[in-house]
Amino acid sequence: MTKFSLGEIYGLTRSLQKLTDKELPIKVSFRLYQFLKNSAVEMETLEKARVKLVEKYAGAQEEGKEMKVADDKREKFQEEFTSLLNEEVEIPFEPISVEDLGGISISANDLFSMQKIFKEK
Repeated sequence: MTKFSLGEIYGLTRSLQKLTDKELPIKVSFRLYQFLKNSAVEMETLEKARVKLVEKYAGAQEEGKEMKVADDKREKFQEEFTSLLNEEVEIPFEPISVEDLGGISISANDLFSMQKIFKEK
């Protein structure tokens, strides 16, 4: 089990989606799939909580318009959402060796956001 903050998982998801589009060794693909599957439950729960926060801090809305946080409540919303992103959860996951990735290319930004799921050897 590896501890991740919800914010880390949220940030990892976009970069991992790019990585999963690449041809990877089957062992790496399987472990990434397991991580995405296990973290999907946490991301679904996070999204539901985010929507509730938006509803809590939304100003008056015109019917048919997208709900958004009122300007005068934005700071409080951000404070609560950040607190939520800092919550830690345990995901069954063993970091992947960078060597196991083979010869694929990853941008420095993506590698930085995924650093917790990789180990050097």
